[in-house]
Amino acid sequence: MNPLISEHMPFFIKREMEKIAEQVQPLMKRNSRYILFAFPLMLVGGINLIIMAFQGNWSEDMLPIAVTYALIASIGMALYKEAKHVNKKIHQIGKEHMIERIKTSHVVADDKKKAYINMVKEHSKMSLQIFFNFLTEENKEKQDTFS
Repeated sequence: MNPLISEHMPFFIKREMEKIAEQVQPLMKRNSRYILFAFPLMLVGGINLIIMAFQGNWSEDMLPIAVTYALIASIGMALYKEAKHVNKKIHQIGKEHMIERIKTSHVVADDKKKAYINMVKEHSKMSLQIFFNFLTEENKEKQDTFS
């Protein structure tokens, strides 16, 4: 189970979080692979270049080794940058799902739905909490309707 989905969450929130997790799961795997390889490559390349620079006895024989270490470090940096782009895409997919889910609600009034959508769009850092508030309000209104 996804560590983001806590055991202490209500069922209706857990269900929506699982839907989001299903959509972003392939991207999360790719992102973690990029990160897994990026940092060691950057460390190996960068540290070895620094060690070679401080040794001070440069010769033409060391040039291919230095180029190799620079290439390793640059591949690590490229993977890290790609991981950042994938991470942005993960957040965008999650935000789009939240907005679509708010739009398709038949329980909450239209003016409240528009307010929640605007809050999700404007407050990117707090969008998950805003979505939880929406789901809680929707669940409360469903219970009030069926009671």
